[in-house]
Amino acid sequence: MIYAQAQYIIFTAIKYKRIFERFGFNLPSYEKPQPSSKTIYEFEKWFFDLSANDWINTSTGECLTGYLAPVELSYLLEQAVNTDTH
Repeated sequence: MIYAQAQYIIFTAIKYKRIFERFGFNLPSYEKPQPSSKTIYEFEKWFFDLSANDWINTSTGECLTGYLAPVELSYLLEQAVNTDTH
């Protein structure tokens, strides 16, 4: 279970604190691959559908990203988060 209220308290307590310190060595530099992107000019035609977890074009029904969440992530977000504030 993930307890959202407890996690918020922990994040508030460590805000502006240096938690991780760098150590070790520097890796050689390499050229990073560029992520693919899709430019949308008619943004009025798109809306975010929570059930699809994607942006949907209102005129064509096309999904913008085609992202499918892994089963584990869906379970985590839907079942394993305790948002109780008591």
